[in-house]
Amino acid sequence: MHRRAPTTPIALILLLLLAATWPARAQVPSLDQGRQQLERIGVQLDEGKDKDAASLQSARDAVLKVQAQAEKTVAERTPQLQSLDARLAELGDSPAAQGQEAPEVTRERRDLQRQRNDLDAELRQARLASVESGQLLDRIAAERQENFHQTLSERTTPPWHPRFWRDLGESRARDDARLSGLWKDTRQVVAQRWQSGPLRSSLYLALAALVAVVVGWFGARKVPRLVGRHIPPGPLRRSAPAMARLLLSTLAAWWIVGLVHAALLPANPPAAVAQLAGLAGGLLVFATFVTTVGAVLLAVRSPSWRLPAISDEGARALRPMPLAAALAIIVASFAQQLPALVNASLPLAVALTALAALVSTSAVLLGLLRVHRLHARYSQAAAEAGAAEPATEKPHFRPWINIATSVGWVGVAICLLGLVTGHVALSGFIALQLLWTGVVLATLYLGMRFIDDLVCSVLGSKGLAGRRINSRFGLDPRHVERIAVVLSAVLRTLLALVGLIALAMPYGASGDDLIDRALGLARGISIGELVLSPTNVVRAIGVFLLASGVFHLVKRWLARRYLPTTKMDEGMRASVVSLFGYATVVLAVVMALAAIGVGLERIAWIASALSVGIGFGLQAIVQNFISGLILLAERPVKVGDWVVVGDAEGDIRRINVRATEIQTGDRTTVLVPNSELITKTVRNRTFSNAEGLVKIVLPMPLATDADLVRDLLLEVFREHPGILDAPAPAVLIDGIDKGQVLFNATGFVSTPRQAGNTRSALLFEILRRLRQLNIRMV
Repeated sequence: MHRRAPTTPIALILLLLLAATWPARAQVPSLDQGRQQLERIGVQLDEGKDKDAASLQSARDAVLKVQAQAEKTVAERTPQLQSLDARLAELGDSPAAQGQEAPEVTRERRDLQRQRNDLDAELRQARLASVESGQLLDRIAAERQENFHQTLSERTTPPWHPRFWRDLGESRARDDARLSGLWKDTRQVVAQRWQSGPLRSSLYLALAALVAVVVGWFGARKVPRLVGRHIPPGPLRRSAPAMARLLLSTLAAWWIVGLVHAALLPANPPAAVAQLAGLAGGLLVFATFVTTVGAVLLAVRSPSWRLPAISDEGARALRPMPLAAALAIIVASFAQQLPALVNASLPLAVALTALAALVSTSAVLLGLLRVHRLHARYSQAAAEAGAAEPATEKPHFRPWINIATSVGWVGVAICLLGLVTGHVALSGFIALQLLWTGVVLATLYLGMRFIDDLVCSVLGSKGLAGRRINSRFGLDPRHVERIAVVLSAVLRTLLALVGLIALAMPYGASGDDLIDRALGLARGISIGELVLSPTNVVRAIGVFLLASGVFHLVKRWLARRYLPTTKMDEGMRASVVSLFGYATVVLAVVMALAAIGVGLERIAWIASALSVGIGFGLQAIVQNFISGLILLAERPVKVGDWVVVGDAEGDIRRINVRATEIQTGDRTTVLVPNSELITKTVRNRTFSNAEGLVKIVLPMPLATDADLVRDLLLEVFREHPGILDAPAPAVLIDGIDKGQVLFNATGFVSTPRQAGNTRSALLFEILRRLRQLNIRMV
C-alpha cells in the first residue's frame, strides 16, 4: 500500500469515521441501579477482584455512564427545583389557624411541597452518585497505574538463557494452533466477503489503489506549489504546505484503510478478526502520519521549505529515520498486542515483547549512530581548520540535539541491559517510549510553527484580517499585533497541553483519565466559597474590559468637552482627569472581582493580604502612589508649573502614579519620585505668581557717571517689549567692590520661561549702547 495520502472530501471522511467509531447505544441505568452498580464495583476493588486491564476498563466505562446520568439529572432537576421554590414563595407560609385560606391554595401548597421533596431527594441522590463516581474513577486510575508499574518491574527469563528457548519450544504447539486459528478465521472472513460481492470488493480495492497513487503524486508535488502560490511571502508559506500535506496524507490513509476494510471484511466480522483488522489499520494510518511528519520536517528534496534548523547533510542523514521509526512502532505494537488477541502463552508473549524491544532499540540506535557520525565529521573538520581559523563547516543541528542524543544513549543502554537481565517489559516500554516521544515532539514542533505563522500572518498588522480590523475599527496596528501574539501563545499552550497528555498516556494513565482531569479543572477550582473557572475568568476579563472602555470614553469626554467649559486652569483639569482615571481603574478591578464572586469583604481581605507584601518591600511604591494622589488633590505643584527640585529645573509635564515628569530647558525629561515633591524642599516659581524676574548685575569703574548708567539701564529695560510696566523696572547700586560700582537692574516678565531669553537680549542691547557712549567697563 502506498504510504502517501489522498485528496478526499472532508465531509465524507468524517462520515466514515463517525460510522466506524460510533458506539452502540447502551441502556442508561437509573440512579438506583447506578448506585448499586457503583457499590458492586467498589466491593470488587476492595476485594482485589478483576484487576486486569480489561476488567478495569469495563468498570471505568460503567462508572462513566453512571456519572453522566447523575450530572444530567442534576442539570435537568435543578431548574425545576428552583421553579418550585419560587412558586412556594409566592404562596407563602401556611396560616396558623385553619380556614384562613382557600382549600385549593392549601392543596396546591401541599402538592408543590411534595413535588419539591421528591425533587430534592432525587437531586441529593444524583449529587451523591456523582461524587461516588468521581472517587471510583480515581481508584480505578490508581489501580491501572499500579498494574502498569507492576508489569514493568516484573522479571522473566532473559532471551539469552536456554530455559527461555526451552519454554518457548514447549508452548509452540499451543501457540501455533491459536495463531493458525486466527489466520484461518481471517482467511475465511475475507473469502466469504469476496465471494459475496467480488465486483464490489474489487471496486473498493481499485479505488483505494487509485487514491494512494493520486495522493502520492499530488500531495508530494502539487500541494506545496498550490499552497505557496496563494499565500503571500512570509513564514506561513513554508509551514502551511507542510501542514496541508500532513493532513492530506493522514486523512487519505484513514480513508484507504476504510476502503480496504469495506472490501475485505463484512459488516459484523468475528471479534478477534475485527480487533486484528482495527489494529492493522490503525498502525498503517499511524505509520503514514509518522513518515509524513518526518518528510515535511526534513524536506530533503526542497531545503528551502525546511522548517527546523538542520543542515542539508543532517537532513540526508536522518532521512531513513521516519520510516525506520514507523516500522519499529508497527512491529513493536503489533508484537505486544498479538498475544492478547490469540490468548497466547506467556513464553510467546515474552518473546514477542523482546522482539519489540529489540526492533525499537535498533531504530533508536540507528539514529544515534548517524548523528554521531555527523558530529565526528564536523569535529574533524574543525580540527583540520585549526584553532586560528573558524571551521568551514557549520553545525548540522541546534544544541538541542546534544540533549536528545544523551537521552537516547541512556535509553538504549537501559534497554539492552533490561534484555540481558530479563526485564523485557521495561526494555520494550522504554524503547517504544523513546520513539513515541520523538514523534510527539516533532508533531508539536510542526503544529506550533503552523499556529504561530497562521495567527500572526492573518491577524498581524500586515495580514488581511489585521488590515481590515485596522481600517474598520481604527485600532493601532501595534494593538492588533499584540492580540495576534497573545492568541498565538494561548493556542500553542493548549497544543502543548495536548502534547503532554499524549506523552503521559503510556505511563499507566489513559488519555480519557487525563482529559477528564483537565475538564475537571476547566469546570472550576474551589477556594472556599470562591470558584475559579475559565468561564468566570473570561467573564471577569470581559467586565473589566467593558468597564475600562466605558470609563475611558467618560474620561475623554471630561478632558475634551466638559472641563474646558469650566473656569479651571489647564493644570487643574489635568489633575481632575488623572484622579478620575485612577479611581475608574480601581472601580473596574472591583467590578471584575465581583464578577467572579469576590465581594467587598473579600476585597478587604485581599487588601489586608497585600499590606503584608507592602511591609516586605513595596513601601516606596505605595509611598510614591499616595504622594501622587496628594499632589493631585492639594496641588502644591500642578501640570505647567516651573519648579526646581534638587538639580532639576523645568516645567511639570505630567504627574503619574509613581513619578512626575519635569522637562528641563535642554528638552530632556527628568523623572522625580512623587515622594520627593512631598517630603523635600521644592521651589515653585509659578505657585502664587506667574511673573518671572530678570536680574542683571553690571560692574562699572568707580569714575563712571552713575546717573548716566542708571538712565541707560532703565531706558533699555523700558524699551524691551517683554518687560512689564508694573511692577516697573528698577536700578539699584548694590555696593562698591574692588574699585567698581555694582549696578543691579531688575525687571519682570510675564512668565519665568521668558527670563533667560529676555536677559540675554537686554545684555546685548546694554553692551551695544555702552560702546556707542564710549563708556568702558574696565
